[in-house]
Amino acid sequence: MDAPHGPAGKKVGIWELSPGIERSNFFSLLGAAFFSIGLLTLVGNLRPYLFNSMLNIPDDIQGRVSAGMDVVSEIPALLLSGLVGAASDKLGRRSIYALGFLILSVGYLLFPFVGYDWTLYAMVFVTACGASLIAAMLSTVIADYPRESSRGKLVGICFFLNGLGVATLVGLAAQLPKFYQAQGLSAYDAGRYAYWTVAAICLVPMVVVMRGLARGSPARLEDRAPLLATLKVGLAAARDIKIRLAYLSAAVSRASLSIISAFFFLWMVQAGKDQGMTPAEALSRSGGIFVAIQITATFWAIIVISFIDRINRVLTMAVGAALASASYTIFGLVDDPFQPVMYAAAVFLGIGEMSGILASQALIGQVAPVQARGAVIGVFTLCGSAGIFLAAVVGGSLFDVWRPSAPYVVMGATSAVLCLAATWTWLQTRRPSGVALAAGADPTA
Repeated sequence: MDAPHGPAGKKVGIWELSPGIERSNFFSLLGAAFFSIGLLTLVGNLRPYLFNSMLNIPDDIQGRVSAGMDVVSEIPALLLSGLVGAASDKLGRRSIYALGFLILSVGYLLFPFVGYDWTLYAMVFVTACGASLIAAMLSTVIADYPRESSRGKLVGICFFLNGLGVATLVGLAAQLPKFYQAQGLSAYDAGRYAYWTVAAICLVPMVVVMRGLARGSPARLEDRAPLLATLKVGLAAARDIKIRLAYLSAAVSRASLSIISAFFFLWMVQAGKDQGMTPAEALSRSGGIFVAIQITATFWAIIVISFIDRINRVLTMAVGAALASASYTIFGLVDDPFQPVMYAAAVFLGIGEMSGILASQALIGQVAPVQARGAVIGVFTLCGSAGIFLAAVVGGSLFDVWRPSAPYVVMGATSAVLCLAATWTWLQTRRPSGVALAAGADPTA
């Protein structure tokens, strides 16, 4: 069943909603946004404890093992993301979104039973299936719900809640092994209970999206169009220079989230072991630095809301990518990750991370065709998977052979490439201000 259509959309505060979207749908999206990215991030955040206290993987291969897990985790996204987006145009967003959380919960439930063998990669694949559904649906629903005049503001509040959710959930998860050990559990059993706690949390957003999001999708292709035909729409849309830029930005922004999730705590635990800490102690101590990144990103999202709908989004992307490039490079060149200066580096990293993410989400929401938005954003997500794949392979190898902070230097370089591409696109597509004003043009176009 399609979402109902009305002559005018409703308004919630500063957010104007598309026709057919109810206020309850809007608040359910905010709830889903709080949980979505945080729960995906925990797959990587719990990995150092899994490696060091449960599987005993040698330090000198942990970067490559982590990279291998990231590569496997992108296989479902590479295979499914475009089809998931197209299917959501036909079947509706909420069922697929809820299924993603259910699969993720099952993955966390079973993760403590893996060994350092094929079962490790099999469970990575399972959790990645859920993650690919969640990531695709979050982007699609964010694009569905606002009017164009509120698109940037809705992206901003959703990513504010993403950041708040990541800070909250990661802060909680970083303390779980230490908490359960304090209750008398062994290091191995403490890890099990930490995973099972996260599995239970996944059920909360599953209920929220299933009960609260709008039925169907706001606009769909003809029912007779096969899924592969709608996927072709997403690929064909890349003829548009701005959509090509949005696809490139997806690769960089998704790689950014993956690098922070996969390698930050792995780096911290190795550095902590060098300083005589247990993995649980290093995980607990480094949680504050990670939270600083996310809190900064969260509040930066609120600042960006105030201007993102009034200026050119391609130019915003260029500036955001420049900030991200400088931030990642500085962060990656810090020698001692436990020194106080890391908090300052974390602040700049949070600003750079959120700037790039907000600009890419606002741009794809603006340029994606309404009737095939799920398919276009599916390809957008597919490009993100390709970015994660490349970042994992290169970053994981350099983690072992150069320095544990090398993945952040890699992200600094890729963000610089995005900055150059966005600047070139802006120069190619900008219009003289007099012509734009005379035509009543959208300043964000």
